[in-house]
Amino acid sequence: MASAQRLARWKRTPKKGRPIHKFAIIGCMPFVLAAFALQALPAQAAVNTQSPPDLHLMWATQTAMRLGWSASPGATSYTYQLYQMNGVQVRSGSVPGIYHTVICGDLHPGWKYQAEVWDNAGTPLPGEYATMFVTLPAANPPRELAYQWAETQAGEPYLWGGEGDGGYDCSGLVQTAYSHAGIWLPRTTFEMLQYWRLDREAAPRQGDLVFFGDGHVELYAGPGQSFGAETNRTGTWWNKWWPGSWWPTAYYRVTGAG
Repeated sequence: MASAQRLARWKRTPKKGRPIHKFAIIGCMPFVLAAFALQALPAQAAVNTQSPPDLHLMWATQTAMRLGWSASPGATSYTYQLYQMNGVQVRSGSVPGIYHTVICGDLHPGWKYQAEVWDNAGTPLPGEYATMFVTLPAANPPRELAYQWAETQAGEPYLWGGEGDGGYDCSGLVQTAYSHAGIWLPRTTFEMLQYWRLDREAAPRQGDLVFFGDGHVELYAGPGQSFGAETNRTGTWWNKWWPGSWWPTAYYRVTGAG
């Protein structure tokens, strides 16, 4: 069924009539709320809640969320449902009344979801079930992943032609770092400058390519600083720039690297 048809059917179907499936799925399971301490919510996770009952987000990662809700003395069980914002249901279930929390995993980074929970003490009327919208944190872009991996190589010696076996040269470190983020780059600095996936960038961000002339390349670390492998420094390390002496000539962002 097309997404639009699912959405239309979802909007027309009363709460009571929506199909509820009891299932066992990895990453989506109930827990007793009292057994866990509340965990901090990442700043990237945006939450908008309508209640009663008191539905809240206990924590969220890029691919999972933990929902909690207030206990109802008369509830013998609770029903929960999770939808993508196009109306496609991705999770549903029913848990005993002693439970009032559930973890849903295998979700998509950066996607927005709608969660609904109500107790089964009676037929829920409009406004008697809790609705919450959660936007999960987005995954780090590949350029940041490349930079973060490169930092794990700090202290490696400089080695002409090195790609990690005993050391790195400047382009060898950059190429290897991006390969760990799933992006292929040419091997030499000159070839990188000719590569079609590189776009000139005026406002560099972490992981962008920093060129010094046409013979040296590093990864942008932050204002006035880059990370790379240099012959006249202690191998692979963080390097400060000095106006008039050591300053980049160009910044580039790799297409598809975020």
